[in-house]
Amino acid sequence: MNDDVYVQRICVKAKPAADHPDYYDWQTASICMFVPENDKSLAVEKARQELVKRHWEFLEYEDKSTLIEARVKAMGGEVWDAFMEARRGHLFFRVFSHHFGAGDMEFRPILPARITEAFMDQVIEDAGGRRLREEEKRAGIRNADYLLGDFIFELKDLQEEGLQKGEHQKRLADLFRRYFPGQTEVVLDPSVLSKSDYLKYLDIIGKPIKTHIKSASKQVKATRELLGRDELGGGVILLNTGFGNFPHETFASQVERYATKDSSQFSAIVSISVWAHTNGFDSYVFYRFSPERPKQQEVVAIQKAFQQRFEQLMTDTITGVLPQTAEVAGPPRPVAFENSGIDFAWIPPRVPLPWEREETGER
Repeated sequence: MNDDVYVQRICVKAKPAADHPDYYDWQTASICMFVPENDKSLAVEKARQELVKRHWEFLEYEDKSTLIEARVKAMGGEVWDAFMEARRGHLFFRVFSHHFGAGDMEFRPILPARITEAFMDQVIEDAGGRRLREEEKRAGIRNADYLLGDFIFELKDLQEEGLQKGEHQKRLADLFRRYFPGQTEVVLDPSVLSKSDYLKYLDIIGKPIKTHIKSASKQVKATRELLGRDELGGGVILLNTGFGNFPHETFASQVERYATKDSSQFSAIVSISVWAHTNGFDSYVFYRFSPERPKQQEVVAIQKAFQQRFEQLMTDTITGVLPQTAEVAGPPRPVAFENSGIDFAWIPPRVPLPWEREETGER
């Protein structure tokens, strides 16, 4: 044991890497490390290397301090044992998960099945519509998905977290770093942005919407020409099942913006967001449908059919009658990336565990 070596306490918030053998990548944890090292900067570097080695991704620092032996000894117990382990030259590493049952891959919280294209097929059928038949299609032409009443509808689904895309990360880093001069960790919180920069932020994260709208516009136009039915209106349904950083109000307004600004094909515009939250013990599932008070009877029918199908899906989830092959809708995943030596992170809201709510009086 070397009494001349200081013990540095490095505590971080982290997320499991996608290849972590014991944790799901939507979970988060506070990780405390005791690092035997006199140089604080080197201790931080060693702690970050240990995170990578153990398949964790850094989100933000919670504490960086040099431990004082007399105070740690007075605390005794596991803390003193960990301190002595570090004094013997071993890096101490302890995970404090934010989720019930975390670390046990056999334990699976109750989560609903993902809203898929097949689910939307059923919704459209319930609303009185149908998919285009094979004889209504033509090789080499990308057709739209559905016929419903006096409309052709194309469905698009955002299944991926847009903040995971490299080109978005670079632009977001350039946008946010100006607000945190000299800092090496930045949490992506759009509330800090000026009005003009917030519009730039929306353009960055809204790029997938713009791409989908352009594609849907071409498909609706091509289908109308293919069917020879110029009287049919154009409709688009944007379904957000994976972009967790996109609040529904913002998502719906961006869909409306691009569908009216970049295309003249659409007179019916539908936005649906579906998201889940869980702490491993409690699970919550939500959806929002825009417009809330639709005018076209076709959109009213879609709204009603979606609500009925969604409620049935929740009932099937709770009663356990969903097939085991059903794809599960995971909660929003934290995002972490590095750009020019700065750590950027987006951390979704955390659902407190029941006993934590009792301690704080939260309901």
